[in-house]
Amino acid sequence: MKKYFNTQKLVTIVLGFLVFIQFSCRKFTDAKVSPNLIQTSQLFISDVTALSAVNGVYYQMRAVSPSIFNGAISIYGGLSADEFTTSLTSQEYGAFFRNSILTTSTVINSQIWSAAYRVIYRSNAIIENLQKSNGVTTATKRQLIGEMKTVRGFAYFFLVNLFGDVPLVLDIEYTNNSRMSRTSMSEIYSQIISDLKDAIELLSDEYPSNLRSRPNRFTAASLLAKVYLFNKDWVNAEQYSSLVINSGKYSLVSNLNEVFKNFSNETIWQIAPGNESRNTIEGANFIPATMTSIPSMVIHSTLSSAFEIGDRRRASWIGVNLNGGNQYLYANKYKRRVATPVDEYLIVGRLAEQYLIRAEARAMQNKLLESLQDVNVIRNRAGLLNSNANDMASLVSAIIQERRVELFAEWGNRWLDLKRLGLANSVLGLVKGTNWQETDALFPIPFAEIEINNLLNQNPGY
Repeated sequence: MKKYFNTQKLVTIVLGFLVFIQFSCRKFTDAKVSPNLIQTSQLFISDVTALSAVNGVYYQMRAVSPSIFNGAISIYGGLSADEFTTSLTSQEYGAFFRNSILTTSTVINSQIWSAAYRVIYRSNAIIENLQKSNGVTTATKRQLIGEMKTVRGFAYFFLVNLFGDVPLVLDIEYTNNSRMSRTSMSEIYSQIISDLKDAIELLSDEYPSNLRSRPNRFTAASLLAKVYLFNKDWVNAEQYSSLVINSGKYSLVSNLNEVFKNFSNETIWQIAPGNESRNTIEGANFIPATMTSIPSMVIHSTLSSAFEIGDRRRASWIGVNLNGGNQYLYANKYKRRVATPVDEYLIVGRLAEQYLIRAEARAMQNKLLESLQDVNVIRNRAGLLNSNANDMASLVSAIIQERRVELFAEWGNRWLDLKRLGLANSVLGLVKGTNWQETDALFPIPFAEIEINNLLNQNPGY
């Protein structure tokens, strides 16, 4: 007899699961879980219920606006680097722009640190329960574990780059986790690489959802290529970026105004907006309310002057408002400030970045001709002539320049690049003046976390 799943029961189970995880990850405390909560194992009795748990993770990633998964890295990373100034009197915006973040910052505590660990805990819970489940089919189990390992690796990548050493939480034993000290960056990177390699093996080439809003195999490969780039593993960075580029699944979009649409074939992974009935938080934050409004995030003069004459990216991806006879530039990659019509999701990764990852990896292996070809693919799409770089030093410089004008206002790429390339002190010391200190390269560990866990030590300078 065909059995029909009780929808109300599913809702109850999912809510119970979310409450359970909310308690178990809250500020690393040893909060007791109510015996009335439904055990999480009940959520993994079928493919349908397991998928509901996974969808709950994606909802959590986009529910808070902004958060580490939903615009915060682009906003606060851009302010911390040399991409934005701010016209607002917001204490938080000003603190990031001046690189004088307080350890009590709500952004750091709630929108970045806690938001990341909530998703990590939920991913851990799903991975653990799927591995033990007898009710979920093998194919679905592989797919969902692969997705959650991708998400977990993605979360830890940003945590380790924003804070340095952080607690490595791989289970839901909240009592033990509440007393965890910081784990070395090298160990965290090893875990990220392990997770993403597992995901590549578990996931299929095809996307399991519409509009590429859940990861496939190439999503994990693209993230792994970036991880290897940040670890100066040039051989593997080239290998995995080539896997994505050569897959034939993606193509650069010639019309720059459509690169960030949710139907773009350049997109490798994107996160749907909060309730899928509005556009991106980045569009809402970057685009001014009217044609004469001063943008909240004003493009820094050093960024606007970095574009070459004739670069179509400047015309397509930077907007301009006039107010009081002054021009104010703003990031205009996403074109929708308003909720509808919905045609933009938050793009996590796209093909252009993979070309630039491979270009850098090849240049550092002295594969200059191949590297130059990758750089020129990006330049030509922007309407520019081929680069005249003719040795490793000039080619690496050209790649850094292309990353700056291609990836600006996206996931804090400029902020992370300045740090990994050892340029933060020279560049930001000049741009920010006395506001910049070498210790500003890492964000502070939230004071609230240290207060309840004395095994967490603070980053220098705070």
